[in-house]
Amino acid sequence: MKRSHALWSLLALAALAVAAWLGWRASPASNALRSREIATRALARHLAPSVSTSSGARRVLVIGNPFTQWPNLPPEMRDTESASWRGLELGFGPGAALVAGFPRLKPGARENPRSIPIDPVTTTPLSYLVAPDAFDELADAHADCDLIVSLIGLPAQLGEVACWRKPGPPAFALVLPDLRMVGGRQALREAMQRGKLLAFVLPHPQAPPSDVPPRRDWQAEFARRYVLVTADNVAERMQSHPHLFPEL
Repeated sequence: MKRSHALWSLLALAALAVAAWLGWRASPASNALRSREIATRALARHLAPSVSTSSGARRVLVIGNPFTQWPNLPPEMRDTESASWRGLELGFGPGAALVAGFPRLKPGARENPRSIPIDPVTTTPLSYLVAPDAFDELADAHADCDLIVSLIGLPAQLGEVACWRKPGPPAFALVLPDLRMVGGRQALREAMQRGKLLAFVLPHPQAPPSDVPPRRDWQAEFARRYVLVTADNVAERMQSHPHLFPEL
């Protein structure tokens, strides 16, 4: 009898574990975090060969969400930042030393973000909240980082950003950016041709909804949810997914 009771207890625990696992898989919030991790992982894996050296890990500046540095933040925002970092660490591996940078905001943006005009269709609202010279401040403070990965897009006033205008390093890589900050297709091609913009990740137009559980194979999951754009494939991507690229 005792053995039978123990067996049923084990089966019940196993059923609960399976149910919990299935519930986690079905959670749109958990799926979104896993998806975000996959996006940054694929980007970092593409960039990893360019930062690996025989002399040791090279430093990469990661520009994150400054609101994550303050208390009383919605947990979803902090979880998204953490998922992005996990993906970068997995993708870059030991060949890069990641340095966190958080841009200064415009006056009043922290206290009342809605006081700052923001384009309602943008995918990167922080583009409008960061101070115009905030990226330059971070680039100067981390001058040993010749690659900048931005998790929050580019400043809306990109033409005023010296580290973007000047030739040479730093180069940029972006996660789900609002490409209108760069300009039209020609401006985008030029930025990639001159090595200022190395790569970026865009949402795949046929991506499944967030309640669809992610695949175990992270590379297969990336392929069905995202598009990686590089200097080598930007022309092909513009032809295959023209609506992802603005023509201003």
